[in-house]
Amino acid sequence: MWTSKISRARTLKDSLQKDIDSFFVSRPYKISTKVDPQSRRLIYYLTDVIDVPEDIALLTGDIIQNLRSSLDHLAYELFTKNLGSLADGRHVYFPIADDLARYKDQIRKMTWLKQNAKDLLDTIKPYRGGNQNLWRIHKLNIIDKHRLLLVVGSLLDSVDVGACMLEKMHKNRGLSIPLFIKPADKLFPLKVGDELFIDGPGATPIPNMKFRFSVVLNEIDIIEGEPLLKALEFMISEAEQLVPKFQLVL
Repeated sequence: MWTSKISRARTLKDSLQKDIDSFFVSRPYKISTKVDPQSRRLIYYLTDVIDVPEDIALLTGDIIQNLRSSLDHLAYELFTKNLGSLADGRHVYFPIADDLARYKDQIRKMTWLKQNAKDLLDTIKPYRGGNQNLWRIHKLNIIDKHRLLLVVGSLLDSVDVGACMLEKMHKNRGLSIPLFIKPADKLFPLKVGDELFIDGPGATPIPNMKFRFSVVLNEIDIIEGEPLLKALEFMISEAEQLVPKFQLVL
């Protein structure tokens, strides 16, 4: 059953969540401060960076592979429903294209596809600019299978400037007003020497200054610097939403 592959992707994502949590628990980033000799501004910067483990990229590829396979298994079920299990379905696949024109060309070649299934596919819009999540599954799976491991790394997500504000107001005695802001430059991929935050001249280093980091997926022109777990959740949910729709034509 094609839905088993979707369930497997969901299970693998739960494992990925644990791996990412363990990575951050290991405290992979060490931060120190220095003073710019000219401006006298205080700079928080990275003195040590542990790369995101390769297993996280491998597991990401497995999740994408299961999602793409689930779609192809769906196409095969549609094929055998129409022509029978003895028909040659070696070249059957779920159509996903780079644009509408290419999608229509794929559909024209699927002469075995019944009209109700074609109509349903048209509403799903499995092409770039129509259904971005399905298109990403397709493109990322090609990269993972035929080129390299998917580019997974970490970046600076946000900085807590609330502590700096309290310090400047001399109201930091036991107070906490978290105010996380996202930086213009997220510094992907993180490396030793990256400057995370620049405070004012003469500023005092704040103990336990808070920085948030994210593990992201970064494939140029497909998905760039998006939080990995969030992106995968969108893709898995997209596949799950197809289940009740296609149950009506299977």
